[in-house]
Amino acid sequence: MENILHPEITLEILSRLPVDSVLRCARVCKTWRALLLNNNYFADMHHHRQLQLLQLDDDDQEYHHLLNNNSINYGAALAAKVGLGLLFWIGRIREEPGKLRLHYGEFYDETNIDDEEEQEHEQQHDQYSSFYKKFFTRIDYPPINKQQHRNAIIGSCNGLICFSVRHHDIDDPVFIFNPITREYIELPKYRQQLFQDCMVSGFGYHSSTNQYKVVRITYHPFDQGPDIGFVQVYTLGDGRGWRNTGQIAYSLLLSPGIPINGALHWLDSQGKILSFHLANEEFRLLPSPPCVRPGHACRFYKLRNFGRCLCIVDRDEQGESVDIWSLKKNSSYDMKDQNYYHSWSWTRELSIALKDLDVDDNQYEPIEPLALTKSREIILRQNLKILSVYDPKTASLKKLLDVDMGLKFFGAVPHMSSFVSLKALGENSKRIRRSRRIMQR
Repeated sequence: MENILHPEITLEILSRLPVDSVLRCARVCKTWRALLLNNNYFADMHHHRQLQLLQLDDDDQEYHHLLNNNSINYGAALAAKVGLGLLFWIGRIREEPGKLRLHYGEFYDETNIDDEEEQEHEQQHDQYSSFYKKFFTRIDYPPINKQQHRNAIIGSCNGLICFSVRHHDIDDPVFIFNPITREYIELPKYRQQLFQDCMVSGFGYHSSTNQYKVVRITYHPFDQGPDIGFVQVYTLGDGRGWRNTGQIAYSLLLSPGIPINGALHWLDSQGKILSFHLANEEFRLLPSPPCVRPGHACRFYKLRNFGRCLCIVDRDEQGESVDIWSLKKNSSYDMKDQNYYHSWSWTRELSIALKDLDVDDNQYEPIEPLALTKSREIILRQNLKILSVYDPKTASLKKLLDVDMGLKFFGAVPHMSSFVSLKALGENSKRIRRSRRIMQR
């Protein structure tokens, strides 16, 4: 078979396939396996193909229409194009105390199911939603829980997942892992200065530099004050380890940075939105949406990557609705321009009435929109343990999963599978042993 096509032509063809199809092709013969899984050239080619699909196609009028009318719709349509999905981490499992489970799912709904799968779907999952059929795929991950410390996901960028490990009451971002290549690395841990230290972190990628960076910001409230953060950056593959890049005078909320457009974004304790540009490693303030009011409790605001847009989720104090605001670009500016964010504005994209979600108005119940399907159904996490799909057109709610049975959701992040190699980036990576569960359906 390897004599039929030139390797360059084979790579060109296979680089256009989704990840699952490439993995199946790798089992055709040893030549294809070496060509696809042990070839850094193919990893870059396939990765850039997926990134290109996430850019606006000037000849595609449908996507132009979506972008002009609703930026979240546009992101959802692109997600369906490339198989962008969600990565879930689930903890507190009775059978495996202290163990974290990792699951992956894509944006599937009625519009995405193939005819060949329809009969099987109707037999097995008709009582829920067709979205549920392909939602959970168990993923094995590196042995980072040896000491039963709590760990969670800081972020996911182009197939690379950044984990944190909790030690000395801080969540330290020290593990990077790719489920497709099975490669992982462990970064140097933070050396605690005071027991009262706290940490905020993020993981992101900038296309102009082709660099992946982990950022951690440490606060020493009983030494330097609660509003002084010390910034460190780790660039994958540059060999310099953690670098001190300065200080900030903002008290960021203890949640991972949201990676959008080559920058990480956080909310501070006053409701301000801070952006860290990964190329020049500088902080900037973003304009706040109208829903952010001075003195309003920050617990009502959440920054999210929703439909590949920077969004803020606002639950009003009256307990009547959850609103989703997205940051949309109005004109063309260079990211390096100091006035770059002046060309963006906030637009309220969606409003969900809490009465439709069967939420108790007398009790604060966390509600987190996670993703948007191609048919505009909203995937929600309720009270940290219930996974539901909400249809704004009919104001109907479908429960997909209730993890009250010995489980508890820690969270979810957008994820796009890729063959990006940590070794090719310059890291001395290790590999976990192959499991039949790793990203296979």
